[in-house]
Amino acid sequence: MLRRRLSATLAATASALVALTAGASAQAIAAPAATVTAANADSVISRTMPAGGVFSAGTAWKLDVSKAPKHANSAGMVKTVADQTAAQYGGVAAFNAYQYSTSVYTVSASTPKVDVKWNNCQGKSWTPAGLIGPGGQFTQVPIPADAVPAKGTDSQLTVYSPSTDQLWEFWVTKKVDGVWSACWGGRIDGVSHSEGFFHDGFGASASGLALAGGTIGIKDVQSGVIDHALALHLPAPGTWKEFSYPAQRSDGFDTSANRVPEGTRLRLDPSIDVNALNMHPVAKMVAKAAQKYGFIVTDKAGCTAVVAESPAAAIAATGVDPWKALLGSTPSYSVMKNFPWGKLQALPKDHGKPVPGSTAGGEVVAVPTTPVGPITRYASDTQYRALRNGWGPVEKDRSNGEIKAGDGRVLKIAGVSYAKGFGVHAPSEIVVPVGTARTFSAKVGIDSEVGASGAVQFQVWAGGTKLADSGVVRGGQAAKTLVADVRGRTEIRLVVTDGGNGTAGDHADWADAGFSS
Repeated sequence: MLRRRLSATLAATASALVALTAGASAQAIAAPAATVTAANADSVISRTMPAGGVFSAGTAWKLDVSKAPKHANSAGMVKTVADQTAAQYGGVAAFNAYQYSTSVYTVSASTPKVDVKWNNCQGKSWTPAGLIGPGGQFTQVPIPADAVPAKGTDSQLTVYSPSTDQLWEFWVTKKVDGVWSACWGGRIDGVSHSEGFFHDGFGASASGLALAGGTIGIKDVQSGVIDHALALHLPAPGTWKEFSYPAQRSDGFDTSANRVPEGTRLRLDPSIDVNALNMHPVAKMVAKAAQKYGFIVTDKAGCTAVVAESPAAAIAATGVDPWKALLGSTPSYSVMKNFPWGKLQALPKDHGKPVPGSTAGGEVVAVPTTPVGPITRYASDTQYRALRNGWGPVEKDRSNGEIKAGDGRVLKIAGVSYAKGFGVHAPSEIVVPVGTARTFSAKVGIDSEVGASGAVQFQVWAGGTKLADSGVVRGGQAAKTLVADVRGRTEIRLVVTDGGNGTAGDHADWADAGFSS
C-alpha cells in the first residue's frame, strides 16, 4: 500500500490565512476564521475525528512511553530511520493531510447503513471469508451519502460510530452510480475497549493497525495537543516476516541488521526542549506527542511521512479547508522541516503487549481460576442493558438460539447445563449494574447448540479499563471461569468479540454470571 508524497499544491479555499511562523510557540491554534453558518456548524463538529482519537487510555495508541526502556539496537534502528528520511526531499518528512491520509466521518445513530461492495482491485481469485454477506466486515456500514475518501490512489475512508461503538476503515474506496465499494478494509467492534488494530488480516493499513489510531486529527491541532501515538510511514520497513506489537502483519522488505519492523515504537528523546527547536508549531505538537506516546511504524511509503486527517469531509460540508488556518503560510510539505529524526529512540520489540497473568497499560488481563465467595445476585436478575448482539436479541437464562426473542435453549457448555446467565452472539455487549458487590464471576464458553463451531473472546470492562479477558474460547471446549474485581465500580460491560475465524457459530454463554459480596 504505497503512500506517495503529497503534492505541493494545496486546495484553494475562501478561508482567511492565519500567519504562523516556524518559530512561533506551539500553543493552541485558532480554528479557521471563515464564517460557519448554523446550517453547517453541526456538520463541521460531528464529522471530523474527535480530539484525542477514538481509542481509550491504556491501549497501544494511548500508552505513555516517556520512561520506557530502549531497544538494545536503538542507535542502529534510529540511524536507519534518519538515513531513509535524509534520502528523500531534502530530509523533510511528509505531512500527509492532502493525499495518502484518511477522511474521517463521525456518524450519528440515524445515519443510513449500506452494504459496501468488494471491488477486488488486486484481482484475487477467491472471495475472502468474512468480508461480505451477513455479519461481514463490509455489511451495514453507516457511510454518509456525501462522504469523500481521501485523495491519492489509496482513497482511504474511516467511519466512526459512537452510538454503536464501531469503526470501519476502507482502502481504495469508490462510489459509482450511488454504490460504495472498497478493495480492502475492516470493522472494529467495541472501539472504546479495542486494542486499536484489526484482526484476521482485515484493516486498511499494511500492518493491520487502525488508521484512526495514529492520524493527527484536525481537532487535535486546533486544541494544541496531540494526545495519542502517531503513525509513521517509512520507505523501507523491516521484512514482512517480522513485526512488533501492536502491528499484526507487515509489507516491509528491509533485511539489514538495523531494520525497523512495522509496529516498532520510536520515541523522541524526552530530554529535548521541544519549544526551543526551530520548527513549525504543528511539528512541535508532533514532537511532544512523540516524546510521550511515540511514533508507531504502520506502513511503507515513498518517503518518511506522518499522517494527518484529510480535510475532505470539512471542505465538502462547509467549503472551508481547516488546514489552511492551522498551517498558515507554510505548505504542508514543509511542516516537518527541522524535525530531529536522529534524536529518536527505538523501544524494545512488542513493548506494551499485554501478557496473561500480568498488567500492561493499566489493563488487567489475568484470568483467575476460582471465583471469590458464593454468588449473591445473578447478572440476569439485574436491570441490565443489552447494547448489541450479533444475531437476534440477548437471551436471559437461555442460549442465543435463532434470530427471534425467546427461541434459545437451556444454557449448555461442553454438555454441562446452567440455569442462569446470558446467551449471546458475537459481537455482543451487555451493561450490568454492580451495586455493592466485590467480585463478578461467570462460566464462559461456546454453547453446545453449535457443536465444535465458533470461536470467541469474553471480556469484562469498566469504562476504558479491561478487568478480565478469557482469551480465545472455541466450540466444544469446557467452560472457563472468568473473575473480575468490581469494587468501586458502578457498572460493568460484558463484551464478546469474534475469536478470529469470523462470526459463524459464535453462540456464547455467560453461564452462572453473577456477583459476590
